[in-house]
Amino acid sequence: MNKIKNTEQTQNEPRNRHGTWLSFRVKRGISFLRLLRLCFAMTFLCSPVFSKDNSGLPAEYILSFYPDARTSALAGAVVSQGGSVSSIYYNPAGLASNFYNELSFFYTPLFYGTKYTYIGYAYPIGSKETVAGSIGFLSTSDIEKTNSIGETLYDFSSQESVFNLAYSAQIGDTTDGGINIKFLSQSIDDYSAHAASCDLGLFSNKDDTKYGAVVKNIIPMKIGEDKLPLSLRLGLTQRIYDKLFLSGDVAFEDMLKKTVHKWFLGSEYNYKIYFLRAGLNYKEITCGVGVTEEKFSIDYAVSFHTLDITHRFSVALRFGVEPTEAEKHAIKILEENKLKVEEEEKRIAQKKSELEKDIAVFNIEKEKIEKLMTSDAKLKNEWKKIKQEKEQIIYELENVRKKQQLSQMLLKAREHFDKKEYVASSDIVNRILKDDPRNKDALELLRKITDATTTTAAQEKYVKALELYEQGKYTDAIFKADEALKIEPEYQNAQILIKKSKAQNYISQKRYQDAKYELVEAIKISPDDVELLELLKRIQTTLDVMGEQ
Repeated sequence: MNKIKNTEQTQNEPRNRHGTWLSFRVKRGISFLRLLRLCFAMTFLCSPVFSKDNSGLPAEYILSFYPDARTSALAGAVVSQGGSVSSIYYNPAGLASNFYNELSFFYTPLFYGTKYTYIGYAYPIGSKETVAGSIGFLSTSDIEKTNSIGETLYDFSSQESVFNLAYSAQIGDTTDGGINIKFLSQSIDDYSAHAASCDLGLFSNKDDTKYGAVVKNIIPMKIGEDKLPLSLRLGLTQRIYDKLFLSGDVAFEDMLKKTVHKWFLGSEYNYKIYFLRAGLNYKEITCGVGVTEEKFSIDYAVSFHTLDITHRFSVALRFGVEPTEAEKHAIKILEENKLKVEEEEKRIAQKKSELEKDIAVFNIEKEKIEKLMTSDAKLKNEWKKIKQEKEQIIYELENVRKKQQLSQMLLKAREHFDKKEYVASSDIVNRILKDDPRNKDALELLRKITDATTTTAAQEKYVKALELYEQGKYTDAIFKADEALKIEPEYQNAQILIKKSKAQNYISQKRYQDAKYELVEAIKISPDDVELLELLKRIQTTLDVMGEQ
């Protein structure tokens, strides 16, 4: 059992000054491109300098200790990490990206009989919105108290604890924010002190790069005779290759009095559910491994310190259901499609606005022309031309509105398809194809629906027949649609396509009466088919011109 001797004189001094407690120092931030250069320079040049005059700060150790073995294996370079309950300890903004109800346990024996225990719990209360709480204990027992002449008086213990209560939420497209309120307690022998403070953090995830920033002890309240140090820490994580990530943190600490610099570097490689980690900071070299499943994580880390080699273990249990990779991919596709539709709507709205301005100018000119119109034939012809231009503008506006409506319908159809509501998705796609038979996006989605439904074979034949029809290969379309009917005899779309294809063949042979018959039969199946009605109208017009009934 380790013993630490302290004289009565030492016991009566403030406990938080001049290195009484082992401690970490909170961090200072600079830009990313300078971050790695500065950290490597610090490795060789700065560590001796920092160790001369900065021996410790109030409650420093309990406020900057690692909350889990993963953080320890990364040497503390985690301000730009997120997605776990441990974020409450080093950057509360990282909690918002956690999908789970997560419970974390961490225990490690330290130097000279000191032990550290940490328990945390995170609860998502909405999309990108999480609350969390944690408690950590740093304790040392069986410390021998002596008087000034070295006589043993009795054994006593010391304990530091911190309780955190945090909230995090999304505040931008790629940015999360968080706040952590913490309550501190220190006791050693018959001395005790208490304090409370607050941390604010930001976390941003952009493609392969993550950024983090946290300001700690914004309320520099006193604990005992000393004030909690106001600190700033910045971090960055970068994907280097596939599953390999590098992260780095730099910091300012005790910004209101003296500036204490610290640096942290970490790396992590992921293979399936297994993780390999290593790190380096101003005081130790670390490494570790981890296993992460959907419902739990187990992590181990070992740190090589000048005082000792320390082994650390942590376990995290997760409850609830995280979105599957397929669901995440579907959400990503929906968001991308939504952005595309929004951009198209903006473009259409801008075009519509321009056309409306043109119409306004046109109406002004129209009024002028109406006043100047005379019986002159030339002016009448000009007026006729202007009316045609007006009709063309109205037609273009209608097309713009129609395209916008079809884009919205297509987005809705994709949403139903992603939810596996194939019937609803197919109904919308068929309505789109009635208005726009050559819509490539709708045809593509129809193929996907066909692949996902029980009548896959018949629908594949029909889709191929529809493509042949669109290519003007009407005879081939008839044979292919007939194959679909052999699979599904009541397939109305295939029946209609056969009759349309026969009608098109008859039209090419100028057998308009036969074409008319086929179209009438098709309309009996689908009375509201706009394309059939339009085609029948054209044939009837041709027959009227030819004088046939």
